[in-house]
Amino acid sequence: MKSSRSLDGAVRSNSDVSRMDSAEFVAHLDRRIAALTESIEESEVWRTVTSPDTDPELLKLVLREVHLEITLYQSEVIEAAIATIGQMPRSMKPKLVRLMLGHQAEEFDHGEMAMRDYVALGGDEAAARSRRPSPTALAVAGVWWMLARRRRPAAYLGALYLFEGLTPLVTSRVQQQLGSRGLSLGPLDFISFHATEDIRHTGMVHRMITDTLATCPGAAEDMDHGFDCFAHVYPLPGWEAALERARREYEARG
Repeated sequence: MKSSRSLDGAVRSNSDVSRMDSAEFVAHLDRRIAALTESIEESEVWRTVTSPDTDPELLKLVLREVHLEITLYQSEVIEAAIATIGQMPRSMKPKLVRLMLGHQAEEFDHGEMAMRDYVALGGDEAAARSRRPSPTALAVAGVWWMLARRRRPAAYLGALYLFEGLTPLVTSRVQQQLGSRGLSLGPLDFISFHATEDIRHTGMVHRMITDTLATCPGAAEDMDHGFDCFAHVYPLPGWEAALERARREYEARG
């Protein structure tokens, strides 16, 4: 499988996924996540977070603003995902639908988890709850709602696999970087939780994809498209917006 980057930096697929069996398709998604991880590691925001030369105060501000991004889109993503699951073909086994809905139930309060860490990092909870969503958070939510609106429900699984496959990789590396510098920025429950829990969730989504392809053999193209759409807006645009906000505040503090 080859991947390419568009002018906006998103990693896109060049493979004919319709010819893949379920194991090949999941391996294909894993390669796409690996390619996206490489792109992330080349980004300015990643260099800022992982550099030993970054002032801990700037690092704290960047992580605070990343958590704000999460709080601004998370509830919309959950709602859109549940709406999409409701569109699955009625030939699907109920236990698979229960697995999908159960996974969303486990994710249900993660926006609040991010909010708690945002506040612990110095954020203003009242201001965060009353503000408009950032353009980048709105774009994330918009992709998920469009997947629901287009009524191609299998596409959500491709986007979901990106969510669950990428998150433990980046959160565990952030944990390692903080530990290597001996920095303590508080408990940061969102990072510590997702560094481990999303490994289990990735396995859950793997099963969802495999069982959905058994019911809907042509769904791989929709799943790959869902991955494409989500990779266009996640995660770098939101992280870059967080870095910009953090730098403005850092520089204003002098």
